Amino acid sequence: MDIRQKILDKAFEEIHKSGYEAASINKILKDVGVNKGSMYHYFKSKRELTLTMIKENLNNYIEQKYGVILEVKENYIQEILKVFRKSSNQSVCNGCRLNNLVQELSHRDNDFKVELEKIYIRFEEIIEEAIIKAIENKEIFHPNPKRLSIYLVASLEGSVATAKKSQDFEIYNECIDEIENYLNSLKCL
Repeated sequence: MDIRQKILDKAFEEIHKSGYEAASINKILKDVGVNKGSMYHYFKSKRELTLTMIKENLNNYIEQKYGVILEVKENYIQEILKVFRKSSNQSVCNGCRLNNLVQELSHRDNDFKVELEKIYIRFEEIIEEAIIKAIENKEIFHPNPKRLSIYLVASLEGSVATAKKSQDFEIYNECIDEIENYLNSLKCL
């Protein structure tokens, strides 16, 4: 792995753990084993490093984590729930990588807002595509897959935020149970 990617990967970890403002460039570089000159060879600033990390690492993370939902040929709703339940205790207690950055950065910087919104919209599109396929397979009925996908993503993000607030993974599981109950109410008879 090249130095640039190592810096991006370490920034991805550090910013998730500490947030953008508290993330230490010095710690990131020390953990990678390079000096500041190496970073500035690839990125002009912490802001540029973070924007690149959002475009590359965060985007890939969302595609890999949620894109698998679209790989199945049936039982899309069960696959959505399976992926929603796959979150680890640590990731839930640290918060959603995407939503943490949206909350911290979207209102302060238009470039961050634009890039984060693109990823959020892609996340919603993955869920919408799965819902459309579930409707076509007569797994569920819903008149507006786009609105349902936005609702499900918002519900998932709220579930993670609620668990993060309490530092209690069980709360996350209970929230996902309620999402499952709602989706079960949409099942075709």
